[in-house]
Amino acid sequence: MSKTGRRLLSGVSTNVLVLGVVSMLTDMSSEMIYPILPLFLTAIGATGLMIGLIEGAAESTASLLKVFSGWYSDRRDRRKPFLLGGYGLSALVKPVLVLASSPWQVFGIRISERVGKGLRSAPRDALIADCTAQASMGKSFGFHKSMDSAGAVLGVVAALVVLALAASMEELEAYRLVFLIATIPAFVAVAVIVLFVREKEGCSRGAKGAFIRDISKLGREFWVLMAIVVTFYAGEVSYAFFVLQGQASGLSDTTVITLYLLFNIVFVLVAIPSGSLSDRLGRKPVILFSFSMFAVTCVTMAVADGLVLLAVGFGLFGLYKGTSEGVLKAYVVDVIPKDLRGTALGAFHTSVGLVMLPGGIVAGLLWDSVGPWATFAFGACAAVAASLLLVFTGRRRPA
Repeated sequence: MSKTGRRLLSGVSTNVLVLGVVSMLTDMSSEMIYPILPLFLTAIGATGLMIGLIEGAAESTASLLKVFSGWYSDRRDRRKPFLLGGYGLSALVKPVLVLASSPWQVFGIRISERVGKGLRSAPRDALIADCTAQASMGKSFGFHKSMDSAGAVLGVVAALVVLALAASMEELEAYRLVFLIATIPAFVAVAVIVLFVREKEGCSRGAKGAFIRDISKLGREFWVLMAIVVTFYAGEVSYAFFVLQGQASGLSDTTVITLYLLFNIVFVLVAIPSGSLSDRLGRKPVILFSFSMFAVTCVTMAVADGLVLLAVGFGLFGLYKGTSEGVLKAYVVDVIPKDLRGTALGAFHTSVGLVMLPGGIVAGLLWDSVGPWATFAFGACAAVAASLLLVFTGRRRPA
């Protein structure tokens, strides 16, 4: 490895590297599917409200499990079984999507697949924290998110290649071919977990109480942060509406998916630097910048009616995502006891997911009844409100 590579990965443990590979493969699989899914749903008769309901309900269902899987991984002092179960379930259910012919069938498949995410997300993030020194926490979470999005880039490219090769097929059959091929990297990811992920022993031995008692130990700083997070994510517009806005502007499916690729490339480029910056400057200024970028993104998408503005909007969406997701997780780790990392990260994921159900429904209703601009205005207002809350609360630097 070059000096630049060693410097870039300084502080990132072997376990975190392996988990990054797992997420890259899994996201490659998922992101072959997700950019196409709104187009597939529209083709089989789904409305904007139905798409918002599917996305919100899928994430919320998964989120109900995240706090419990995180807490139980603290109690058992084991993370790997939850990773195997979660990634394994998601891999097993994805091939069923090939057979779907109605929006309600997709609804059930998406919820089942997200149950796997509910099992794995908090224990995986807790294992990342267990294996990382505090001084590199932002970088490690940023690295993981960058690998996640690198998989998304590979997945979108793979989807475009398959669609190009399947140009002579009917639209729905071409989509189903993509769904089928997408299962391959998902199963490879499970094999990587079995062979290479190692437990970090003795990192959660204090979490042996009842669930409610352990939740109560998370402290005021954590719950203040959750209030900010819930305010923001209530209005975080799903990627599905970005895809639909591109389609409504008259762009081809291939162009829309290419814009989604742009989003992920930007995400990859900014995730590690923003995590490292938050290690040096503190989480708060980086998150404030991220929230501000999402508000600008929504304003841009609300007025976008052609390729140039849509490309700017998708790029800004990647900038927001890359500067927020890993840093927010590092912020959670900063403010909670070490023995409750799984519980806290699970509560974080659960809070985000549960608020996305009503948020997704509101976004879908606004899309159908008022117009796309109203959906994006809703997102911008939530971002501004969360930014104002964050200005007057929270830590400036990690402990």
